[in-house]
Amino acid sequence: MRILLYAWQAQNEKILADNCIKSGFEIVWFREPCKHYTRDVELAAKMIPYIHSEGIEAVLSFDYFPIISMICDTCKIPYYAWVYDCPHFTLYANQIHVACNHIGIFDKEVVRKLQAKGVQTVYHVPLSVDAVCFEQVIRKAGRQEAGKFQSDISFVGSLYTDGYNYYDRLLGKDEQALFDDAIQRQTFSYDKNYLAEAVASGQIDISVIKKRMEQEGLMLGEDYFAEAEDILQASVLEKKVTVEERRALMLRIAEEFGKKYRFSLYTGSDLHEIPVLMKYQKGTVNYQTQMPLVFSGSKINLNLSLRSIHSGIPLRVLDIMACGGFVLSNWQPEIAEYLEEGKEIVTFACMEECMDKIHYYLAHDGERRRIAEAGHNKVKDAFSYEKGLRMLFSV
Repeated sequence: MRILLYAWQAQNEKILADNCIKSGFEIVWFREPCKHYTRDVELAAKMIPYIHSEGIEAVLSFDYFPIISMICDTCKIPYYAWVYDCPHFTLYANQIHVACNHIGIFDKEVVRKLQAKGVQTVYHVPLSVDAVCFEQVIRKAGRQEAGKFQSDISFVGSLYTDGYNYYDRLLGKDEQALFDDAIQRQTFSYDKNYLAEAVASGQIDISVIKKRMEQEGLMLGEDYFAEAEDILQASVLEKKVTVEERRALMLRIAEEFGKKYRFSLYTGSDLHEIPVLMKYQKGTVNYQTQMPLVFSGSKINLNLSLRSIHSGIPLRVLDIMACGGFVLSNWQPEIAEYLEEGKEIVTFACMEECMDKIHYYLAHDGERRRIAEAGHNKVKDAFSYEKGLRMLFSV
């Protein structure tokens, strides 16, 4: 099959292309920025004749672009989208119902919600990872270069200190009084959705908050069927919980382990309001060349998922394991479903359990290494691109 790969600078597009070729597909790159997700006439005017002139049989992209769906529908070819962002509000575009769409989503709960709304073009396809690619990066790195990224405990990711604080901007004191309780209960709690209960309680006038979200540009417009409650929960409340969890966990680790162990915080977030963390900040790392060295060189790699990911295995978890790193992650339903606790991965269900397990696995090198090796072998096979692409193109 001759596939047009739409490139928008997703961090692993080259890995996707290489594995498509290994799987027998012919890849033609298309690099043109998307200026409007549903109404980019300029993109359509360039892509449609290119599809015809190049004999393209299908279009593939990471994440879902409704305008590409419209283009594929016009050209009468299938569109395969592999979604790894969450939340990903283009999934609520009206165009998603069109039959040319074949959309693989890594989070089962998102799939369930969309199917409950009558969407028949979405399917569950877990994310994939190219362990061989990361292994090559790690082998090629010299001892001096690899040594720069060695740590006892590390976290790679944003603390979201730089983005808009929609929670404070959108909600008044009375509204925050209701949600503060739900946020406190949801923080480091994974077995119940307190935020959804708070939104659905009827104690908040959603229509008033919707008007404020429209003023902030959070509402999506007439091309979408997302409800205000969906956007409020994902963009405001779940983001707030993520911010609180990551800040609290990093501060606790700095306090409890910072003096005795090497704690590294790889983030580009502005930490001037959290000065105690600045001494551990190492800046950002390149996904292809440096991230593998962080994950392979850290005794414990932390994963704290975005709270908008309700069930799926985040890409960070698979990346860590593909690099041979040990993962300590918050509990997620699909982590528990696909990975064996204590043998391939270690999870925690509350802050105290996280602290206890950091203490334990820093003191038990052999057990930690065995788990990391087993996890590496698991994702190398079960989450390979060969299997992921087979799933995506079978839907």
